[in-house]
Amino acid sequence: MTIKLSPMKWFVILSVIAIGLALGLSPNPQDVQQLHTTATAYRLAIAVLLIPYVLIWYAGFYAYAKLLEYSKPLKGTQDGDGFRLISLGMGILAFSLVVPIIISLILNNIAAHNHSFQAASTITDNYLELYPGLIGFLVILNGARLLLRTTKLGPALFDVRWNAPWFLLLSVVFSHLVIDNFYHSNPYHLTLWLLVVTFIVPFLYGWAVGLLGAYNLRLYAKVVKGALYRLAIRQFATGIAIAIIGSIAIQFVNITLAQRKNNSLLSVLLIDYGLLIIVAVGLVMMALSTKKLKKIEEV
Repeated sequence: MTIKLSPMKWFVILSVIAIGLALGLSPNPQDVQQLHTTATAYRLAIAVLLIPYVLIWYAGFYAYAKLLEYSKPLKGTQDGDGFRLISLGMGILAFSLVVPIIISLILNNIAAHNHSFQAASTITDNYLELYPGLIGFLVILNGARLLLRTTKLGPALFDVRWNAPWFLLLSVVFSHLVIDNFYHSNPYHLTLWLLVVTFIVPFLYGWAVGLLGAYNLRLYAKVVKGALYRLAIRQFATGIAIAIIGSIAIQFVNITLAQRKNNSLLSVLLIDYGLLIIVAVGLVMMALSTKKLKKIEEV
C-alpha cells in the first residue's frame, strides 16, 4: 500500500525538517566569526530569516497544489498537456525551494567539523541551488509552448531587437563578476573551465528559459478567451518574471558579498530580507493566479 502525500503535506513535512535542522544544528564557527557575532545571535538571525523562507515555500507548494487540481480535469483536452507540464514544472520548483536547503544544512554541518569536506559541500550547494530550478523552468517553458501551439500564434521567441541587448549585458556583467571572484578567492572550488561550463552558462540559460516561459505565457494570455482566465495566466507569467529577477539580484549580491570579509550580521540580514521579498512577491503572484484558475474551473 503506497501513501501519496499532497503538495501541502509535503510543505509541512519539509518545512519542519528544514526549520529543525536550521535551529538545531550548531553554526559554523567560521561564519559566526566572519559576521562578527555570537552563536546565539547567529541562531536568532537564522530564526528571523526563516520567516520569508517559509512564506516562499508555502507559496510555491500552494501554486503547485492548485495547478495540479486545475490540470487533472483537463487531461485529454486541447490545453491538457500544456498545463500538465506547467504543473510538473511548478512542482519541481516547489521542491527545489526547500530540499536543497535541507541537504545544504546537513552538508555544511559536516563541513564545519571536517574541513576536508568543505570543497565538496560548496560545490554540491551551488549545483543544488542551480540545476533543479533550471529543470523546473525548462519544463514550464515546454508547457507554455504547448499552450501556444493551440493558438494561431504558435511557439514564440523573444523579440531580439529589444531583449537581446539587455540580456547580453546581464550575461557579460554576471560572467565578469563570477570570474573576478574566482581569481580573488575561488569560493566555488572549481577550475575555470568547469566554472564557466557548469555554473555560469547554466545560470544564464536558466534565467533565459524562465523569462522565455513567462513571455510565452503572456502571449498565450493575449489570445485565449475569457477576461478572468487571461488575467490569471498573465499574473502567473508576471510572477515567474519577478521571481527570476529576485533570483538574479540574489546571485549578484552573493558574488559581491563573497569578496567582502567584513560583513555585519545586520547588513546581511537586511540584504537577504530585501531580496527574498522580491522572490516572495513573484511566488505569491503565481500562487494567487493558480487560485484564480481553480475558481474559474469551478464556475
